Amino acid sequence: MTVNRGVSGRPSASVVLARLLAQPGPQTRSELAAACALSRPTVFAAVERLDAMGLVESLGQRSGLPGRTATLYGVPTRAGCVAAIDIGGTNLRVAVCDVSGTPLVEVKRPTQAQGAESVVRQAVELLAEVRVEAGRADVPLLAAGVSTPGAVNLTNDPMVRYAWNLGQETPYDLYSQLAAGIDGPVLLENNVNLAAIAEHRHGAGSSLSTFAVIAIGAGVGAGIMHNGTLLRGAHGAAGEVGFLPTTHARRGTPTEPDEAGGLALLREARALDPALRDVQDLFDRARAGDDYALSLVEDECHRIHEIVAALSAIVDPETVILTGGIGDNELLATRVAELAATLPVPIAVLRSTLGDRASLVGAIATATDHARIQLLARTESTPAASSSI
Repeated sequence: MTVNRGVSGRPSASVVLARLLAQPGPQTRSELAAACALSRPTVFAAVERLDAMGLVESLGQRSGLPGRTATLYGVPTRAGCVAAIDIGGTNLRVAVCDVSGTPLVEVKRPTQAQGAESVVRQAVELLAEVRVEAGRADVPLLAAGVSTPGAVNLTNDPMVRYAWNLGQETPYDLYSQLAAGIDGPVLLENNVNLAAIAEHRHGAGSSLSTFAVIAIGAGVGAGIMHNGTLLRGAHGAAGEVGFLPTTHARRGTPTEPDEAGGLALLREARALDPALRDVQDLFDRARAGDDYALSLVEDECHRIHEIVAALSAIVDPETVILTGGIGDNELLATRVAELAATLPVPIAVLRSTLGDRASLVGAIATATDHARIQLLARTESTPAASSSI
């Protein structure tokens, strides 16, 4: 008994399944043969095997074109789903997707940031609700990508550190608590690292090999992509730029971050104007010419510029991408770009094309990668009889 293999050397069933996962939407066997560089008989045999394994199914007929009506094939719902959870200091996002990473249902709720335990409970309950809404409650969850603030270093330490904007003052074993409540593999990663992954695959960093993402929301953090590889650091703390001392620091100490970002900015603004609703209100006033609002926004731009300068000197990125609820603000991004142009090595500063969904998109990508590996492994674990090529 032998196994048919495509030009890549992988079993043909694996090659065909990889194509179906990478190119969402139904495809005919002829289309699969052309895309996979396999003969039609080989693809027919591969589809038959995948069907027997529950990894492919007929999705109807394609008609209206010259020639015989062709059967369309795709990955069935029962094969599994993936999920993504983005835990932010302000909002909690949950998405349930098909195995190709296409979101089926996505929701956003205010984060119950009374500590990590409260956030875990909310995330697990919301994921269960979204799976029901997506019709995937009884489908295997192949992976759940989870985005969190703080330093994540699961290789050496299960504790997530520096997640103050969740109301968590001490290190917390976020991974174990999530894994206990989610019936599938949990892939925990720092939120800005996931934003960098998302920008590299789908966003403003897709054509870059070395760049940095600075996320400015409730707090501030950076994700660094160097020569196409994510830099996590020895302790998972690469990119914890809130610890950088700056000349515009509000309250930085060696153990407490300056916290350039929304929470600190809003506290400072409300100290003189308690009627201020939120950070967006502050930017609206600055855009309208309010002197006090303009001075606060200018200070914030200089804080972010000093972070850009530090990253430029150490990493020398091609570009810095700003993201997050505040980082995506046009007024801030434009001013930071002006300041960055004055650096000894001028650096381009762009706004994210993914907006405040960047971390969620990165979590989806990570979960989808894991699910794809699982599904492809099934096709390579059992030999299949050969057919003529």
